[in-house]
Amino acid sequence: MTILTRNPTSTVTSRPSTGIRRPHFLGRGGNGSPPPPPRVKGDLPPWRRWLRKGLILGGAIGLGALIPMQKSVPIVDTDAEVERKSFEVAEGFEVNLFASDPLLAKPIQMNFDARGRLWVASSEVYPQIKPGEVANDKIVILEDTDNDGKADKTTVFADRLLIPTGVEPGDGGAYVANSTELLHLADTNGDDKADTRKIVLSGFGTEDTHHILHTLRWGPDGMLYFNQSIYIHSHIETPFGVKRLGGGGVWQFRPESMWLDVFARGWVNPWGHHFDRWGQSFVTDGAGGKGINYVVPGASYEHAAGAKRMLSGLNPGSPKYCGAEILSGRHLPDDWQGNILTNDFRANNVRRFEISDDGAGYASKNLPNLITTRYPAFRPIDIKMGPDGAIYIADWYNPIIQHGEVDFRDPRRDHTRGRIWRVTAKGRPLVAKPNLVGATNEQLLEFLKAPEDWTRHFAKRVLKERGTSVVPALAAWIKNLDPRDPEFEHHRLEGLWTYDSLAVVEPDLLTATLNSPDPRVRAAAVRVTQHWLGRIDDPFGRLAARVIDDHPRVRLEAVRALGHAPESRAAEIALRALDRPVDKFLDYALWLTVRDLESYWMPSLRDGKFNDGGDARRLIFALKAIESPGAVQPLVEALRAGRVAPADEDRVRALIASLGGPTELGMILDLAVAEGTPEPKRAALLDALAGATSARKVVPSGDLARVGRLLDSPEAAVSVSAAKTIGLWKVEPLRGRLETLARSNETSEILRKAAITGLASFGPASTETLAALGLPPYSLPTRLEAAGALVTLDLKLAADRAVGALAEAKEIDPSLIFEAFVDRKDGPGALARALEGKPLPAEVAKVGARIASLSGRPDASLIDALNRSGGLATGPRNWTPADRAALVAEVARKGDPARGEAIFRREGNQCLKCHAIAGAGGRVGPGLESIGASAPVDYLLDSLVEPTKAVKEGYHATVVATADGRVLTGLKIRQTDQELVLRDAEDREITIPLSAVEEQKPAGSLMPAGLTDPMS
Repeated sequence: MTILTRNPTSTVTSRPSTGIRRPHFLGRGGNGSPPPPPRVKGDLPPWRRWLRKGLILGGAIGLGALIPMQKSVPIVDTDAEVERKSFEVAEGFEVNLFASDPLLAKPIQMNFDARGRLWVASSEVYPQIKPGEVANDKIVILEDTDNDGKADKTTVFADRLLIPTGVEPGDGGAYVANSTELLHLADTNGDDKADTRKIVLSGFGTEDTHHILHTLRWGPDGMLYFNQSIYIHSHIETPFGVKRLGGGGVWQFRPESMWLDVFARGWVNPWGHHFDRWGQSFVTDGAGGKGINYVVPGASYEHAAGAKRMLSGLNPGSPKYCGAEILSGRHLPDDWQGNILTNDFRANNVRRFEISDDGAGYASKNLPNLITTRYPAFRPIDIKMGPDGAIYIADWYNPIIQHGEVDFRDPRRDHTRGRIWRVTAKGRPLVAKPNLVGATNEQLLEFLKAPEDWTRHFAKRVLKERGTSVVPALAAWIKNLDPRDPEFEHHRLEGLWTYDSLAVVEPDLLTATLNSPDPRVRAAAVRVTQHWLGRIDDPFGRLAARVIDDHPRVRLEAVRALGHAPESRAAEIALRALDRPVDKFLDYALWLTVRDLESYWMPSLRDGKFNDGGDARRLIFALKAIESPGAVQPLVEALRAGRVAPADEDRVRALIASLGGPTELGMILDLAVAEGTPEPKRAALLDALAGATSARKVVPSGDLARVGRLLDSPEAAVSVSAAKTIGLWKVEPLRGRLETLARSNETSEILRKAAITGLASFGPASTETLAALGLPPYSLPTRLEAAGALVTLDLKLAADRAVGALAEAKEIDPSLIFEAFVDRKDGPGALARALEGKPLPAEVAKVGARIASLSGRPDASLIDALNRSGGLATGPRNWTPADRAALVAEVARKGDPARGEAIFRREGNQCLKCHAIAGAGGRVGPGLESIGASAPVDYLLDSLVEPTKAVKEGYHATVVATADGRVLTGLKIRQTDQELVLRDAEDREITIPLSAVEEQKPAGSLMPAGLTDPMS
C-alpha cells in the first residue's frame, strides 16, 4: 500500500506504508472523501458541536453523528491540501502549508531563532518507546531560504533523543527538555548540528510522558521559563540549594548564574506561556477548564497541592488549551493587536481571546476563532509569530491524542506525520525579515523600537549573547532617546530589560521607569527592582512609593516584589497597600506576601517592634492571612481595645474561634450570648465555635449552659446552631431540652434534625432515646434522622430502625440515611444484613444502590442486598467484546445527537451532577466540552460501562479512613498541615482535620459501573 503525502512545495510524493493503520474521516463525505463543509454562521457553537460529536450515544449513551475513527474504519485522506481546505479561517486571513512530513514528524514545541529559522522538537516514539527500539527523536531546524512562506530546507540539529518536549535556541545552540533533564546542545563549528551535550539541570520528574518538562520560552528579563505538569515531582540541585515543585507549574531560570525558582504553580497541564508587550505573563492549561490564566508571580492556581488559597483562570467553563501567543506587528489588523491565540487541540480549532484591564489583573473575552475545522487529525499544539509577521501553528496531526486513556500501542496513533501551518492577513504586506545576527550593536538597539514583539525580543537576545560589551552602546542609545516619541516610555522599558538580561544594574534608568507616566512601565520596572533588590540603594524606598501607586497593578507588583525581601520592614511596607482600594487580585497578592514574610514580621510583632503605622487594619489583615495560633492574642487585644473596624469584627471573631484556645473561645461565647448581640451574628459566632470543637476538639471556657437560652431564639439559624453546640460540648444539663425538642410535634423540621444530631454527640447516653425516636408513632422524617444518628452509636440497632423506615419512604428522599451507613467502616455490611428478607420500594433501593456505587469503594454485599430487596436486576451488565463492537457500529449508523443530549441532561441519569459542559454542571468528573473530538468511540464506551478502566488525570478518587470510624471518598482538592479537603460524588466539599485521618489511599473513579444498565 502507498500513502500519499504532500510536501511543502505541493508536489505529490509517495512512500511505503509504515504499517500503522491510518484513521478515516467518518462523516457525510463517505469513504475517502474530504471532510464536510466548515461550520457556517448560525451553526452550533464549538463546545456544543463537539458535545454532540461525542457525548451522547444514539439516544442511549450517546456519542453523536460525527464519530472519531475506529479500528475497522478505512484510512483518512492524509493529503495536507485536503486538511487545509477543511479550515474555516477568520475573515481576512488565509492559510498555507509551511512545512510537512517528511521534513518533520510529530512536532511538539517550536521556537524561532534570531536568524528567523524555526526550531522544532519532534517525537515519533511518543507516548512510549517500544522495548528494544533505539531512541531517535529529533530537534530539526526549518528554514525558508527564498522567503516564499514555505520551508525549503531542513536540518537535523540533534537526534537520538527520547521524547524531547521542548526546544529554545540560545547561547550557541539550544536548550532542550529531555525527560529528567534540561540539556544544552551546542554547535561549536557552525554546521547547525549539535556536537556537544551538557546537562544543565537534572532531577525533573518523569511520572507521565505528556507532563514532563516542556514549553521553553525566553522572558523579556533574559531568563528561561519552562513548565511541568501535575503528575511531575521535581527535586533540582542548584548552587542556591535544592528547588522543588510537586505538580504543575512554571519554572524561571537564569543560565549564567544557575539561579532557579518556581514562578507560579497549580495548573494541570500548562502547555502555553507567553509575555505581553509589558512583561505580564499568561498561561494556558491543556487539561484545565478556565481558559486564559493571568499569572501573579509566586501564586498558586486551582490544582496546587496544599495551597490554602488559590487564583483561577479568566474564562471559567472554557475548554482545555495548548500553546499561547500574543499578537503584534504591522502585518496584522489593528483589532488583532494584543489578542491571545491558543489551541483547542481537542476540538480541532485555534481560539482567540481579547485581554483587557480589570483592576490589578485582567479580564479575558472569547472572540471568533482563527481556525475552525472538522478534520479530526488537526491537532494544533503550539503557536508562534514569525519574523515576517505571520502566525505559525504546529499541527501534531493525530486522530488519537489520549495518552493514558488509550493504549500506548493503539494502532490508530499516527507516528510519522506533522505539519506547520502559516496564517497571513490577506492584502496586508508582510514584515521584512530583520537582519539581527549580522547587525551592529547600534542597529540592534534601534530594532528595540520595532512594532513587532518578535523583532524586539530577538534583538534583546542577540545583545544579551554578546555580553556586557554592549553596555556603552546601550547607555548612549537610552541617553539619545527622544522624549517626544510616542513610544518613548516603552523604548526605555526595552532598555531596562536589556540591562536586566545582561545582569547589569542601571539605577538611574530604574528610577526613571519606576516614575514613568505609564503605569505599565512602572509595573514592569517594579519587577526588575525585585531582581536587583540586593544590588541597589534604598530598595524599600523605591518600592514604598509604588505600594501606594495610583494604578492597582503597580501596587500588586510592588507587594509581590516585597515578598522577596527577607525583613519585617518589607511586610510593614506591603501592608500600606490597604490604604488604597484592594481588588481580588491585589488582595491575593498581599495575602501571599504576608505569608511569605511571616518568619520575619511575626518575631518583630512578639518583640513589640512591628510597625503597623497606627492602622489596626494592617495588623489584622496580616494576622488573618497567616492563620497561626500566634496571631490569636494580638487579635483578642485589638478586639477588646476597640481597634477593630465594625466591618472586620465578624471575620476577626471567626479567626479567633478557628485558632484560639479555651480562653479565647470563651470570649467568643460571651459575645454570642450577650444581650444586644444581633441574632445573625449569634449564629455566626456559634458556628465558628462549633467548627473549632469539631476540627480541633477545643471547648470554650466558662459556663457552657448559657447557650441553652439560645434554643428559644426566633431566628432558626441561632436555635439550630445552639442545639449543635450543646451536643458537641456535651452540656449534660441541656440534654433533656434536646430530647424534648426531638420528640415534640411542634418543633420545626430543621430544629428537630439539629436536636437529633446534638443528641448523637452525647454518645451512648442517647442511644435509648434515639432508638425510640426511630419507631412509630414518630414521623417518618424523624425516624430516618434518628436512624442516621444512631449509626455512630449502635450500627445493628441503626440498621434495624433504618430498614423499617426505608420500607415506607416512597415520598421522601432517603439519600442521607444511605450516606450515613456508607460513610462508616462497617456500615454497609450492617445495613446489608438488616435488609435480608426485607422488601423495599424499588425507587428507594435504586437510590441506595447508586449511593453505594458512588462511594468509590462499593460494597458488593450491600448493593446485592438492595437489588434483592427492591426487586432490581443484579450487578452491572457484562459487556463482551462482541457487544461493544456491535454498539460502536450502531453509533455510526444511528447516532442521534439531539436525542443523546436530551438523555445526558435528564435529571435521573445523574450525568450533570458530576460532569460540566462549558462550566455548567458538576466538578467531580472531567469537563465534556470537546470530548467527541478527542476520544474514539470505543474509549468513550469503555468509560461509560467500565469507568475504572482508565481514569482521567486529576480525577482519581481518594479513600480516607478517620479515627471515629468514618470512611470518606472524594477527589482530593487540597491537603495542608491542618486539614484534608475532598470533593465527594455529590459535588460537596468535605473538610477533614488531618489529626483525624487514620489512613488515606488512592481509589479509582467516582463514577460507578452500571449507570447505563437501566437505559433501553
